[in-house]
Amino acid sequence: MTVLLALLDAEPATVRRTPWTWAALSDEQAAALRRTVRRWVTDYNLVHAVSSRELIPDCWPQHPGLAHDLAVMVWVYYDSHHDRRTTPLMAGDYHLRYLPGFRSRLDHWLGSDPAGCRAGEHPASWRTTPGEALRPADHHQLADPGESRATHSSFGFTATGEPPNADSSSAPVNR
Repeated sequence: MTVLLALLDAEPATVRRTPWTWAALSDEQAAALRRTVRRWVTDYNLVHAVSSRELIPDCWPQHPGLAHDLAVMVWVYYDSHHDRRTTPLMAGDYHLRYLPGFRSRLDHWLGSDPAGCRAGEHPASWRTTPGEALRPADHHQLADPGESRATHSSFGFTATGEPPNADSSSAPVNR
């Protein structure tokens, strides 16, 4: 977490990277965010999941949208509960606005078989049901089920947060 907090508190003279944006992170920083998200997921499942439909499964890194959403939720939680500038109103907003919003998106991010993921039966592709052929959109899935390239999607921006040079043939950073 210290590595990530350094990004958040970077001086304006340095390039400030948003520690909730996977594509903006170095490998070391992304590893720190994965560890932090895993801890947040464990605590969420213990404290905030009041039914099996609200559990975040262990396969969350294989769901790109969920991985992005979780990174943001970690920082919304931090900002509303641990940042030195937080207030009770911010904590209340987290519980009344952000947490319910996250819960409402969770099944959507898990794809076609959320119950299967929660039961540890993750389909070969999270975009399909078991037995359904992979679609072209699944080309980004990595062979290692514990890692997802989608957690590093840059959405057209480089690791510095700038759009790639239109005159340059270099592709955006996408680890």
